[in-house]
Amino acid sequence: VQSSRDPLTALYNRRYFQDFMRDEHSRPERRRRGDGEKAIHALLLIDIDMFKQINDRHGHAAGDAVLVVVAGRLRDTLRETDMSVRWGGEEFLVFVPATSTEKLDEIAARIMHSIAAEPIVHQGSGIRVTASIGYAPMPLPPENISLPWERAIGLADMALYMAKLDGRNCAYGIRRLRRSDDEAMERIERDLQSAWANGMVEMHLERGPVLGNDDSAETPR
Repeated sequence: VQSSRDPLTALYNRRYFQDFMRDEHSRPERRRRGDGEKAIHALLLIDIDMFKQINDRHGHAAGDAVLVVVAGRLRDTLRETDMSVRWGGEEFLVFVPATSTEKLDEIAARIMHSIAAEPIVHQGSGIRVTASIGYAPMPLPPENISLPWERAIGLADMALYMAKLDGRNCAYGIRRLRRSDDEAMERIERDLQSAWANGMVEMHLERGPVLGNDDSAETPR
């Protein structure tokens, strides 16, 4: 247990996930094409917004409390078959073993709403918490182009960066490829935002919940 779990949140740790993917869900380096619509895997990277400010304003013990509560909300929101991982710092990773592109958008929205549902109370202070998310299906629709999981995480990470640039408290996810030739794939994996602007990939934007004014809680800015 100690080797596979994060000691603070009790979620799986990065090492366990990496071993799991290598053993059970490793992908070949070359892309494969398939036919037909079927269940897909998915990776979601989740970053707590303005976490440094929470630590600076309330102390590191409050930051730890936020991480523990967010981990609990992830467990409550996701299915037992979904894997939640403490990826590092204030970042979490979720592996969904079977879903669809449409359901994936719903999962991202549900996670954002769950994390922001109520202020996290620490020593009498209510701390408002939101999250930014980037996600990617595996394999990539519509031609079922399969990438190694490390490269799929790279796409999710770029989508997460897009969410942060867009003001945080939102989710950006890959819906499907519009081009899948080698030149387009190289462009998509190098600069997802530019590839989206040039029509090579279809993205979905999901806004997080609008937080109401609450004198007892502080909202990350």
